[in-house]
Order: sequence, then structure tokens, then C-alpha cells
Amino acid sequence: MTRRTDHDGTVVGYVVVATDVTADREAARLKDQFVGLVSHELRTPLTAVLGYVELLLDEHEELTEDQREYLQIIDRNARRQLRLVSDLLLTAQMDAGTFSISPQPVDLATIAAASLATAGPAAAAAGITLESDLAPTPAHADPLRLGQAVDNLVANALKFTDRGGTVRLVVRPQADGGGRLAVSDTGIGIPPDELTHLTERFYRASTATRRAVPGVGLGLAITRAVVEAHGGHVGVTSAVGEGTTFTVTIPAAPVSPAPTAG
Repeated sequence: MTRRTDHDGTVVGYVVVATDVTADREAARLKDQFVGLVSHELRTPLTAVLGYVELLLDEHEELTEDQREYLQIIDRNARRQLRLVSDLLLTAQMDAGTFSISPQPVDLATIAAASLATAGPAAAAAGITLESDLAPTPAHADPLRLGQAVDNLVANALKFTDRGGTVRLVVRPQADGGGRLAVSDTGIGIPPDELTHLTERFYRASTATRRAVPGVGLGLAITRAVVEAHGGHVGVTSAVGEGTTFTVTIPAAPVSPAPTAG
């Protein structure tokens, strides 16, 4: 609605523009319903596939080296798909307002160290150096969810960093309790006008699409939801061709109780 005035400032009327968004909202609802349904339908068969692969791999004496290699490829790809399904389910929970956290006393440095250990083999294979500076940082948080958030940030940094680059993880306590965690890389960077969209579901930066970096654009959306569920904040700074830094602040205890929507 825009007010229209005469040359002397007298209000002479209003211009009103209305847009029917019924179709858009219905499309969004159906998309969310589809994501939730497909995720549930995929999770069960993938779990079964992984179970039977594990049973086959336990047959040490009867498998040839080639057979074992094929089964390991199946296992690796099935686990990747299961992680994607889990991410889709989590985003559905975020939309439904049923996403929750289970806070307990934790050390953010311990969570960060576990993420680095998990990322170690991938970093070594990609020729990327992992660095850390982790100070003991007590907080009241959900170690599983927060670990997932840190895993996403570190994995993202590795994907966007070329061979010979560096990914650095720093954890520091804050004066008022809680802590600050920063993941920095020397990667390809992100254009300034795209930074505010990074935590949107399914959004992918132009630098990622041009270089065909794998991913579906859910990791950062999940990270934001986890951090905000703790009452924290996710920030990002980046320069194209120089690298990116994601900063996470976590209060000493969650500000509001879960469940919370992303």
C-alpha cells in the first residue's frame, strides 16, 4: 500500500497492490510433504542394504579381494545416501516445528576435535592441511546436534578448498559463558551478494555450481537450525579467491527450550 499526496501534501488516495500467493503456498506445502514422505520411504531400504552389506563383509574367508572392494563401494555410497535422507528428514522436522535438542554439559573443544578426527581421512586424500587451536570451552549443549553442525562446516570447507590449501578450526570460550567456534579455509570463496542466502535450504553458491562441487545445499541450513536452537548465531565472511570463515557463537545454555523450528 502506497499513500498518494497532492502537490501541497494533502492525501488524495492510496495505491494498493495485492498478489494471490495461494498457489505458491500450496506448492511449498506439497514440496515439504514430498520431502518427508520420500525420506521415510528411502531410509528403511537403505538401512537394510547396509545391514546385509555388513553381514557379507564379515565373511572374511569366502570373499575375494575384488568382491570385498565392490561391497565397500556399495557400503560407502549407501551411507552417503543415508546421510542425505537423514538431512532431508531433519529439514522436514524444522519446517514442522518438531526439531529438538537435548542439552547437557559438554566441552565445545571436544566436539570440535571429534569433527577434525572424522574429517582427517578426507583431508589427507584431498591434500588439504587441517589445523586447530582448541581451548577448553564448557557449555550446556546437545553434543550430537552440535557435532553435526561442526561436521557440516568442516566438510564444506574441505569441499571448497583446493589441494595444498588449509582448513583451520578454532574454539575459544566467551567472557559471559559459552563459546565461539570458527572454521576458516583458503578456498575459492563466495561472492558478497550470495552470503545472505547460504543458509537457505537447497541454495548453492555460484562458485559451487560452476565448479560442479557435489552437494544439495542442506548442510548450512541444518547448521543454522542447530545453532539457533541453542540460542546461538552463525556468521560468515568471505572473499572470492581467498577463502571463507564461518563463525558460530554458542551461549552457556540454550536461551529457549526446544522444540524449535529452523
